[in-house]
Amino acid sequence: MRITGIRTYMFNVATSQRPATDAASGQVLSSQFKTWLFLKIETDVGICGWGEGSGEWLSPMVRTTLHEWEPLLVGRDPTDIGVLWEDVQNRLPWKGGPVFGSAIAAIDMALHDITGKAWGVPVYKLLGGRRRDRVKVYDGALFFSGSAEDARQMARESVGQGFNGLKGNPLEGRTWPMERREVERCAEILYAVRQEVGPYVELMLDCHGNPSPELALAFARLIADAGPLFIEEPCKVGSVDALAQISERSVVPIAMGEKLFTFREFKEIIDRRACAYLQPDISHSFGLTNFVRVAHAAAEQQMLMAPHNAGGPIYFSALMHADAAIENLLIQEANRAWFRRFAEWADHDWVLKDGFIELNDRPGLGLEIREEAVAAERYDSAMAFRQYRYADGSWKGW
Repeated sequence: MRITGIRTYMFNVATSQRPATDAASGQVLSSQFKTWLFLKIETDVGICGWGEGSGEWLSPMVRTTLHEWEPLLVGRDPTDIGVLWEDVQNRLPWKGGPVFGSAIAAIDMALHDITGKAWGVPVYKLLGGRRRDRVKVYDGALFFSGSAEDARQMARESVGQGFNGLKGNPLEGRTWPMERREVERCAEILYAVRQEVGPYVELMLDCHGNPSPELALAFARLIADAGPLFIEEPCKVGSVDALAQISERSVVPIAMGEKLFTFREFKEIIDRRACAYLQPDISHSFGLTNFVRVAHAAAEQQMLMAPHNAGGPIYFSALMHADAAIENLLIQEANRAWFRRFAEWADHDWVLKDGFIELNDRPGLGLEIREEAVAAERYDSAMAFRQYRYADGSWKGW
């Protein structure tokens, strides 16, 4: 069996999320759509494999990279997954980064999909076997941009649809680096949601890396009694010292990792145990091969995995197989708005029940892409860049 070529499909998908507006700039913070990128690798025996390199704003660059790399794949045996994963990277002197990481991830997923189909086994068998029968998931339905009653309503809807975990983005409405008013407002919302859903629905907080360490710690102290599972990205990526200091001082566990790509970046945090939970993005951090390697290293430090997820059905299916195979899974990010639409683009058997996704034994990644439906989708607009700004006009970043 040999690779004969590749195809890519890039298109926009509405998020169906309520728009959040920056208090200082008045501009929309939350994306109204995401740009997904699907990769199809074809072979001379009729078996094809699908991968996903959805990189939101980066998807157009990832697509270009994949087509530039096509000559490195054609004629090769797709079941030589590890060999090809290393070989493509070794052809260029530049390493790392989200564009290369997303392109490699898409290839890696597709190669695993082909191999699983050719051998008649699910991808989790290629990763060492299935350690669990279902994967605990959560929904991004903890709403901080409106009132406490708005947040209660969204939480009720999500729990009513079968999710036992909710995550949202607090502190984004602040207009000054240490704005106490925003800290107190977000804490009030969190406590209202906790009262609404009871003590056994997990609540998580994604700060998108834009608070200062001091603000994140002040927030952690104020919300500790609400029992959140973790605070995600309480500071910008780049200083492991800052992350470690927050982890040491915070009364709430810290999670980090969606903006990390190479094994070396994860290993620095793992070696120092600079956070409690790791959140690699399987579609940016060099795919299944690197994901499993990171998970094994984290397990040695007794760190649990809470993987990031912001993509489509191929991306999600790859996560399900990776989550099935690793020993140290905590919980998996999902999104009910997208999850319920996956069947538009893929034939799959992923079922949400009692806060879990049931696993299955379909070969490969466990889904078949509806290629005609995907080809009919359109990429007609680039994603708008967010405008996180303080009242004085300065950039507060993420």
